[in-house]
Amino acid sequence: TYEIAEPGLRSVVVYRDELVFVVPPGHPLATRDDVGIAMLGNESFVAHHVSSPYRARVLEAFRRHRVTLHMPVEMPTIDAIKRFAALGHGVALLPNLSVEAELSRGDLVRVAVPELALQRELRLVMRRQGELSHAVRAFLAVAEHQAAANGGRFSFTWEN
Repeated sequence: TYEIAEPGLRSVVVYRDELVFVVPPGHPLATRDDVGIAMLGNESFVAHHVSSPYRARVLEAFRRHRVTLHMPVEMPTIDAIKRFAALGHGVALLPNLSVEAELSRGDLVRVAVPELALQRELRLVMRRQGELSHAVRAFLAVAEHQAAANGGRFSFTWEN
């Protein structure tokens, strides 16, 4: 999901995702369509323990809006974060793609936070030079067909 800065590599965006704020169904914010970032100052966020550019952007958004971000719990996997939040132990910012099933089952509820609208582009990365294997070419053809057939968040956009 990160931009490729290595000159020997190129990438193709195959899916456009976003980070979404999720809460358990019984949470006071679960009935709201959206909230401002200022309303999140008292929330306990469950976060991934690995640093990333998206985590840095979230931290910066909270700093910029002068809202304290409480992250008392960090976990090793997105699945663990989803389960912990669904049990009512905190709230989370997660990739929409990773919580679609929980949202459809009602295990989690999405609440829009306009100040935290962060887009993510999922990319396939490959060497810039050299011939692509038959398997890679076939996979790229499937990804391109998927984007053409489904549209929406699916994409097939070459970068660099």
